[in-house]
Amino acid sequence: MDTQKRVTILGVPFLHATKEETVDVLTRRIEENKQTQVVTANPEIVMLGRQSASYMELLKRSQVVTPDGIGVVLASRWIGQPLPERVAGYELLHALMVQANTYRWKYVLVGASPESCAGAAEKLKEQYPHACCSGHFDGYFSEEEEKQILEHIRRERPHLLFVALGAPRQEEWIARHLPELPVNLAMGVGGSLDVISGKVKRAPIFWQKLNLEWMYRLLSQPKRWRRQLLLPKFALSVIWNQVILRRK
Repeated sequence: MDTQKRVTILGVPFLHATKEETVDVLTRRIEENKQTQVVTANPEIVMLGRQSASYMELLKRSQVVTPDGIGVVLASRWIGQPLPERVAGYELLHALMVQANTYRWKYVLVGASPESCAGAAEKLKEQYPHACCSGHFDGYFSEEEEKQILEHIRRERPHLLFVALGAPRQEEWIARHLPELPVNLAMGVGGSLDVISGKVKRAPIFWQKLNLEWMYRLLSQPKRWRRQLLLPKFALSVIWNQVILRRK
């Protein structure tokens, strides 16, 4: 693991770095042929780790965990170890694709619906013509089809593997298979392929600058309300954890 500073929030070790610095760290690891699992962790993922010991262990083992959520950045300030900025998974995916375009890296997409996966693959080919798309597979695969996907990845040996199966499934899928795959970097990307394909709209810049992207998603996808209940639980857990530490 690199020597970059980490900030631990509720047991999860976040990389203390800007988006640009994060890309530099990841690019260096790829060029040095080091295998990396990247987790872009928002408060929901942190709380999933609190609920599952095995998932928390996965988060701790991951080489790079980025703060994908203003709640995580605010929490780092509350504990007196401020992270520089939010490093969103969608933006990190595109930043890595810029590097892929520069270095002519190969990449594979796994997950999302057939429409979103194929659409995202086409859009990425248009935006980053010098990067090599070595295959795309939607997330509705059988056990036998999964074996074929893994065999394809072994054969193609991509630098980047983007997995859109939703948390925690995508991180668990990566952790289970990455050690046996000739892949430099694997990252769970949640709904990013839906956005890239155009199937789902990302929050307008105005909402992003106000750090209200979570609210925009909730308003546009009301079925997410149960997941949003984890946000106040996350905030209270951080505050209570600090109270306990100070008493000690």
